[in-house]
Formats: sequence, C-alpha cells, structure tokens
Amino acid sequence: MLFHLSASLFAVVSTQRIPKGDICRPAEPEQGGCDIVGSNCEGETVEFQPYNLTINKWHNDTKTYSQVGLLESHARIGADETWQMYLHGPMIRPEREIEEGANVPPFYVSATFNNKVYRFDHVTRQGRGQPMIAQQKMVANAVAPSTAWPIEDVDGNVNGLLVAEGQPFAVNEILDKNHTEFWFGGVDYISKEPKCDLLFPNKQDKDSHLFRGEVVNTVSCQPDNGICFFSVWNFYDDSALWPVASKLGMKDCLHYCSMDSMDGSLTNCKFGGVVKDEDGEPICSKPGQGAVHGMTVAHLDKKDPTQFDIFLVFTGDAVFDAGESSLKKVRCQKTPEGDLQVLKSGLFGRDLFEGSVGRPGPYGKADHDVGGDHAWPDASGKYLWVSTFRVSNPGVHMLDYETGELIYSVHGMDSLVPKQFAYSAGIHGIGSLGTKGSTLVVGTSACALTNACAPIPYSKLTPKQLEAKGIMYVIDLSEIFQNDTQSSMVV
Repeated sequence: MLFHLSASLFAVVSTQRIPKGDICRPAEPEQGGCDIVGSNCEGETVEFQPYNLTINKWHNDTKTYSQVGLLESHARIGADETWQMYLHGPMIRPEREIEEGANVPPFYVSATFNNKVYRFDHVTRQGRGQPMIAQQKMVANAVAPSTAWPIEDVDGNVNGLLVAEGQPFAVNEILDKNHTEFWFGGVDYISKEPKCDLLFPNKQDKDSHLFRGEVVNTVSCQPDNGICFFSVWNFYDDSALWPVASKLGMKDCLHYCSMDSMDGSLTNCKFGGVVKDEDGEPICSKPGQGAVHGMTVAHLDKKDPTQFDIFLVFTGDAVFDAGESSLKKVRCQKTPEGDLQVLKSGLFGRDLFEGSVGRPGPYGKADHDVGGDHAWPDASGKYLWVSTFRVSNPGVHMLDYETGELIYSVHGMDSLVPKQFAYSAGIHGIGSLGTKGSTLVVGTSACALTNACAPIPYSKLTPKQLEAKGIMYVIDLSEIFQNDTQSSMVV
C-alpha cells in the first residue's frame, strides 16, 4: 500500500493552479445512459453468490472471541470493467424504496479505480443458499469516488448524491484524451438534472485548496441542521512519506460546510472550514494518531435537536498490520448563527481498537493494529458498527452506542478469494441485528501482497497472481443461524 510518490509531483500540484475537467458527469449513452437515481435505463441482470460469514462474541475479561453462529451474505466480485481491486463506500436506501417483486432496497457503490458510481436496483434474495439477483447500473462518472451521501427532496426522494472524490496522484483518465484531468478531488453534487456542482473545496473554506482539489475519503451530513463533513485523508498519512508531503502543503483535516438548504437547490456554504475540537484545536493529522479516515454522523439529541453525535475513525500509516488507529465520539451543535461548534469528545471503542489486537494504548504506532475504516449507527440507536482493514482483526464489529463496548465481530470477508486479502472499505446499513429486513452492505478493496498493497490495474501485462478483486457483500442481519447448509462459493 505504500506507494513511492515523487516530491516533484507534490511540488507542481502545490504551487500551480490545476484546471478541473469534466470527469464528473452522469453516465453517457454508451455507458447505459442511466441518471443518478437509475432511471431511463435497464442495466444488467447480475447475481450475488451466497457466502456465509461467522459472527463471534467478544469476551473482554479474557480478550478472546467465541463463535455464536453465522450470518448469510451474498457477494459480488469486481471485474476489469467494473471496479477491479478498488471498491468503496456502499450506501443503501431506506426500506420504503424496495421495488415491487424485490425484497432488498437499492444501494450504491463506488468503483474508485475506474472512476464510476454504480447502483443496484430490484435486489432480490431468492432463499437461503440461493443467489441474490439485482440490476447493476452505472449511474455516474467521478474522480476516484469513495463514499456518497444522498440529497433528498421533502418527500424523501433522491435528488442527487454528494460524492467524495480522492485521487492522491492527481492524474485522472490519462488514456482518455476527452476527459483527462489533473485534480486531487473534492465533493461533487451529481444531480438528476443532470450536472455536477462542486461543493468542496470552496471559497468559504479558507483552509481548502480550491484550485488543485482535496483528497476526500468520506462525506457525511446531518440534514436536519444542514451540516456536512468531509474527511481529507491520504493513504500515506503518518507514514515515512508524510513529512515530505506535509512540507509541500498536504494537510489531512476534517472539514465542514453549514448550508441554508439540503434539498439540492443550494450548494453554497454559509460557514465552513476545518472542524475544531472543544479546546479550539483543529482536527487534523497528528503523529501517532493519523487523521480522520472514515466518519459518520449519528443520532440527534432527543432533548435538543441542534445537538448531534459524530464518530471519527482516525487512521495512520500505510501498511496492513502495524500502524495506528483509534475512534472518537464527538458531540456537536449548530449555533444560533448557523455555525458548528464541538461541545465534547472522547475516545470510544477501546475494546476493539486496543483489546482485540493487544495494543498497549490508543496512540502511537503498534506492531498490530485493527486499521480503523468506517462506521455506521444502526436504526435502534443502541449500536454502532465499525469496519476494520488490517490483518490482525479484519471485518465489521458491533459496539454499544453509549459505552463503546465491543459486542460482536463478523469475520470471513477477507478470505473469500484464494491468495488475496480483501479489506473493508466502507459500510452502510438499514435496521439492526435481529430485526426483520435488516441489511448491512460492505465494500472491500483487495490486494495480493499485504506487505506492499499497491493498486495494480488489470492489463495484458499484469501477472494473474497480482490481479486482486474487490468484493461487494450484502449481509442479512435479520437472523443469526447455526448450520452452514450451503456449499462454499466457487471463484
């Protein structure tokens, strides 16, 4: 994963204005002609194959797991023309959007390496041990998309998506002369109209680089208060390359934008900048901690709807065992003027981030680290799901929302395809564990060599043993079952 980027590239993009091209655009006719909500096109009928995952209970007194059962999941493996090895940021729609004849809501996923956003419609589980059927639709082009956030009208219908884009090399579609673009990324609003409007970086945010872009990993919003957050994060944060990158102007920080409207009619920030903690310190990369990689906006305060929780997943270093990561729970508030303030914050999920891998403390580089990835608060308000990507404890994990106690871990997603490591790269869901209709979607990227996990594109020259395949998982949370009644998936 540790790439060798040259200082000369950083010097160029840090001092010159880089024009933004038109990679960000809806699907073109030759790509199927879908709009961002999957309309006006048929898509391709595809199958997700059944693949059971283990669910394990954590015992904090002994620092061990015990298996409690299985969860049924369905998996789809990336191909040359879809997402190859880099899959990120799934986002599932609410249960109300399940189409007639289907039984799972539509969901989106980001094909980062191929600069595409996909939507899966008419998603249908056919029975335990049977393939899941869906219509796969390519709905937008974007610069190395990672995660997305829906912008809805007053009736809850999707008007478009805020898409987080991040390209640490700044060079995009170099073989496509019509769309070649030099741009680090940002957050684009891709609407049904169809068009792309840049939300971040912006003029209101004086700490962002408007002309070269920012490498954004996550976008998450609190729609009731009209506040969105953007995590600027480079994969080499706090690695051996980081001191050079920092001197050349790269800064990994958590940014925000407070808007007057979140229905898509406005994409202007009334307030914006780097988020500061309760002590006034910018939430940016720090040695031994890294920066905010994934983050999620969680629940509103029931007594004061101007207050809400966010969870910040800090990650640093660019390897797959040693490194650093931690999780914080942060209480935010929208001020009467419409700005953002942080009221308090504290470490969270220490059973997972420290206890499960024998980490001696929350900060500093450890020989074994879970690799904090992304988070999702379930519908019950009682639990937070967190994904991790490093080899010591890869998977998705259910924590107590109030205490941070680790309750369950779901394992097995990393080893479906032989001779490769599939690591979590985003989670999102509906419902909660044990509730009918509840579903968790997980995107995984992949590599063949964990000691040097680099993006190796598919080509005629690529050795087959290095062609890793990102995998999309759709996990049924409604029931834990005991007997593995299906055969292993053939890949």
